[in-house]
Amino acid sequence: MTHILERPTGPLGGSHDDRTDAIGSNVPRKEDDRLLRGDGRFTDDVEPPHVLHMAVGRCPFPHAQILGIDTSAALEVEGVKHILIGSDVRAATEPLTVLRPVPGAPDLHYYALAQDVATYEGQPVVSVVATSRHIAEDALELIDIDYEPLPHVVDVIAALEPDAPVIHPHVLGSNLLVSNRDESGDPEARMAEADVVVAGRFRINRVTGLPMETRGIVVEWRPGARELTVHTSTQVPHLVRKQLAESLRLDEGEIRAVASDVGGGFGLKLGIYPEDVLACLHAMALRRPVKWTEDRSEHFRATTHAREAVHDFRIGATADGRMTAMTNVYATDLGGWNSSFGSAQLSSVVFNGPYKIEDGSVERRVIVTNKTPIGAYRGYGQPEVNFAYERLVDQLARRLDMDPLELRAMNMVRPTDMPWRNPSGAVYDSGDYELCLRMAGDAVGYDEHRKAVRGPRPDGRYVGIGLSSFVERTGYASSRFLARRGSQFGAHESVTLRANRSGGVDLYTGVSTMGQSSETAFAQVTSSVLGIAYDKVSVHAGDTAASPLNTGAFASRTMIAAAGALKDAATQLRDKTLRLAAWRLETEVGTLEVAGDRVQHRSDPDRYVLLSEVFSMAILGQGLPPDEEPGLEATAHFEPPDAAYSFGTAAAVVSVDPNTGDFDVERFVLVHDCGTVVNPKVVDGQVRGALVQGLGAALSEELRYDADSGQLVNGTMMDYFAPSAADVPPIELLHTEVPSPVTTFGVRGVGEVGTIPPGAAVANAICDALADFGVELSTLPITPESVWKALREQRA
Repeated sequence: MTHILERPTGPLGGSHDDRTDAIGSNVPRKEDDRLLRGDGRFTDDVEPPHVLHMAVGRCPFPHAQILGIDTSAALEVEGVKHILIGSDVRAATEPLTVLRPVPGAPDLHYYALAQDVATYEGQPVVSVVATSRHIAEDALELIDIDYEPLPHVVDVIAALEPDAPVIHPHVLGSNLLVSNRDESGDPEARMAEADVVVAGRFRINRVTGLPMETRGIVVEWRPGARELTVHTSTQVPHLVRKQLAESLRLDEGEIRAVASDVGGGFGLKLGIYPEDVLACLHAMALRRPVKWTEDRSEHFRATTHAREAVHDFRIGATADGRMTAMTNVYATDLGGWNSSFGSAQLSSVVFNGPYKIEDGSVERRVIVTNKTPIGAYRGYGQPEVNFAYERLVDQLARRLDMDPLELRAMNMVRPTDMPWRNPSGAVYDSGDYELCLRMAGDAVGYDEHRKAVRGPRPDGRYVGIGLSSFVERTGYASSRFLARRGSQFGAHESVTLRANRSGGVDLYTGVSTMGQSSETAFAQVTSSVLGIAYDKVSVHAGDTAASPLNTGAFASRTMIAAAGALKDAATQLRDKTLRLAAWRLETEVGTLEVAGDRVQHRSDPDRYVLLSEVFSMAILGQGLPPDEEPGLEATAHFEPPDAAYSFGTAAAVVSVDPNTGDFDVERFVLVHDCGTVVNPKVVDGQVRGALVQGLGAALSEELRYDADSGQLVNGTMMDYFAPSAADVPPIELLHTEVPSPVTTFGVRGVGEVGTIPPGAAVANAICDALADFGVELSTLPITPESVWKALREQRA
């Protein structure tokens, strides 16, 4: 269901009603035909002649000194072609670079293979290349590695204790990498003046994404041409090219990165990993293609994890419910090293959520532990902090005996307040937060629930409704903003549009296709602006040799930045096309329009010239006006002036058995706003997929480490409880549509929105159901066992 505040007009000022492929329409996805036919080209589908296969030996300890490595027996195995150890890598490469450093933090340099010390279970220590993967794996078993286990720490709070082992003593005096603080006003004074202060410690679980395609790489090296071709499953082919050039001591011009189809990313495939450098080194040494595909066991230990943090949050308020201050000090786990993107930063950016707080402070403490490094994951800090502040909002309502919905509404930023700067400096661009809140409440019968007599149903279960309101930053404020934080990428996006003789347009982009429907959306915008038929736009994605330099697909930024580049390039193409057609038809440019496969006279559609003829004129340079150059293509770059903030409210209806803690999510409603909707079906698909990931992280998923051994104890698909279709509750989506004033067409990002509110919405619903028992939940994931324990503690 869709509630539209305002249907924006088309980019050229006209209505969309006469275009079935314009912005706002449900055109079929361009990606689906090849994917449903099995014609997608993923990294593992690339099989060059004479390809060799790589296997990686990993440290079995959470922290260990490497005393020696004996590879002699492995080298004798038939089929083994090459082995690398740490000293080989150090001699041939530079340390892996970080794309998004932690502001103010010292560098933690690390190589593709552990040097003297390994800092987490799963860190690569040795790599073998052989004629088959199973031979390489067998050879790994013959390599004798002498480890001396070292003291370890796997708890993010315990890592700060005075007696905790320091993991990087050559750089750090403790396991605190850095502390970053943002503040406005005087939050401590407001807390002292507040009539009521609610506070809590909220523990967020460690999770990981589960893309259908794990990481993989195929490398070919042509030494005579000095050309390294890298087929890789990545969200950022141009950034992979940059990082590989830096680590391998090559010029960027000598590297081509290709990401044809990517089977899911979710933030896990941002930048290079050690295995990428190792495959390149083997291929360059052997002058033969080398291939590596991550197995699921490796995925759980070698691909970045996410989310784990502990938030100490406070809200101060007046007796009538007006929030006067918020503070948040949170410890976020970095793992053993700083990955390409490192630990989440957006918990600081939107720590106040949709609430108008003038006096607030947030401090992020980044902590090193002996676990797999943390990286970006859908939401990147926003689900974590939403759980903390939304749980406290409900607790504040109970303390004040207020309606939780009305307490939220009275404290939300109003449309007339915007643009509004929050305490951490984020500028909320536009939106009607209260409307989404009330729509969610209406959808689940909130008022009726509040009026009903409390007590169990006939089946003995208690019913509760929980709300979770949120604001999500999508995109980046600017390249200047990124530069101040040391980020090694820009906020802009780039595209090239090139006319072809068939009357179509080829669109070249460095944004890889990973399920986010960028091919569809890019073609739809191009079609709308240029006037050409949607089916005549061919998208070529993810090849650094063909696309202009760009940033990539992450941070819900792709459409925000790309829409401007697409509009600029398509406008250039349209204007020249109209000039050439006007010359051909001997009329004025202003009398013509592009309509499908032709340029026609606005008042006389029978007077036209086919686009294939106009495009051929330009390509051949024949029959052109005297002042026109041959060719018909345009490359455009666009950087939005600021980030855009999506927003919404989720409402969960749960029933709980007070004896066992068992609960069911009987309904889950999300009302959200992502600005102008380019393709409604794509938006719904993105939101539903993110909601499933958010519900999984909230209710069942958790990567658990044993404190004594430092080992990951559930690193298999048998033990890591990702939700199946049968586990997902009924999901209902409602939308508002408030265009953003800071983006082309008013779009906002949508890819991560669903991951943010599930945890708080479900927790608030359970606590509402069990309010008479005094249950308050503060830890994710929420399981029947954790609810039962909370009930038992209250009864005790």
